[in-house]
Amino acid sequence: MAVCIVLTANAQKVNISFSEYDLNNGLHVILHQDNSTPNVVVSLMYHVGSKDENPERTGFAHLFEHLMFEGSEYIGRGEYMKIVQANGGELNANTSADRTYYYELMPSNQLELALWMEAERMLHAKIDSIGIATQKNVVIEERKQSYDNQPYGTFLEKLFGNAFKEHHYRWTTIGNPEHIRNSTDQDVVDFYKMYYVPNNAVLVVAGDFQADNAKKLIAKYFGDIPRGKQAITRYNIVEKPLGGEIRETVYDNVMLPAVFMGYRSPAYGTKDFYTMQIINSILGEGNSSRFKDNIDNKKKAMQTAIIALPFQDPSLTIALGIANAGSKIEDTEAAINAEIDNIINELIDADEFQKAIAAKETEIVSSKNSIANIAHSLAEYYTYFKNPKMINNELANYSNITREDIKRVAQKYLQPSNRVVLYYLPKSMQPKEETK
Repeated sequence: MAVCIVLTANAQKVNISFSEYDLNNGLHVILHQDNSTPNVVVSLMYHVGSKDENPERTGFAHLFEHLMFEGSEYIGRGEYMKIVQANGGELNANTSADRTYYYELMPSNQLELALWMEAERMLHAKIDSIGIATQKNVVIEERKQSYDNQPYGTFLEKLFGNAFKEHHYRWTTIGNPEHIRNSTDQDVVDFYKMYYVPNNAVLVVAGDFQADNAKKLIAKYFGDIPRGKQAITRYNIVEKPLGGEIRETVYDNVMLPAVFMGYRSPAYGTKDFYTMQIINSILGEGNSSRFKDNIDNKKKAMQTAIIALPFQDPSLTIALGIANAGSKIEDTEAAINAEIDNIINELIDADEFQKAIAAKETEIVSSKNSIANIAHSLAEYYTYFKNPKMINNELANYSNITREDIKRVAQKYLQPSNRVVLYYLPKSMQPKEETK
């Protein structure tokens, strides 16, 4: 009989209140007022990520994560971060395959400053030859440090490159350095004019403010920014089934062999995605997970992990293992496969299932204690689904999952025919005839 977890009374009380409206230029605004601490988050999420790039010009969304800090017509080059920090604030940005996110966490008396600064870079960021050349070099160097010269650093690139042949998830946000190096200033400016416009963004203000004042300031700084003049290019590609296991061996500058397995997986927001999150919790999260108990603690691997990536379109669930010194990577893979096979073939114990659901519930409730987390969730739910109310349905996404769902989803997605397997081996193990 199907078993559903009953949410605790405390969890059921979690509710995020907010209001939302649109400016005439298409900018969507979400306000979440919380006057418990004298801080405010101002964030902008643009619906542009690496999957929106031209296949011959990859890496642009990530390039703009850097370029947008160059300054503007009224903010000097390199001054953006200094101004925020001098006024007691923190700031950052990040890029995914699906969106780019900028935010400032400020003392609440600096709300106007944060709004002005975000409006400045939306309206006329300093996208000129000096800034473009500077940030191109920064991004290319970042690739060298974080990908090319990092042990196992290319595993995401290789997993996605093998798992997707048509969809633009087939490259990662860092992009191809030659595409970035060879792009013209006009290429970069055109990307800015296409995607960094109010009708392709959501502004979230969360924290200590008065709604009437916030609305006046938002109208003052964002209301006159013109909406984009051109239709926004989208690449709506449905990838075909993988059609069989793909394997690749990479000889790299690594000390220990490692295996990375990328399973084609459900899109964020679907029931199967949330079910996969619980599967991951059971297999690889925490000190009592199956990977930890049955592999790491028994010295069958140095380290294991599993994660389902929350992408807007169907993406990958990645299981990985780093072998112990002197061990065969085939044995590490076999140990991971055994745990995955078990969750495919055996109905999970009710106690273990409820523990996993309760852990996810606690994680969700805890995340609501941060205005930064709330701002991000509201922005993402609007960007992906045009429905920020989903922030109050997060617990329900897990409450209707059953043990039978766990088995069904594992059987559907965690099959060898639905995965890419990478072996990373030390260069010393490379056969002589393959040495270049």
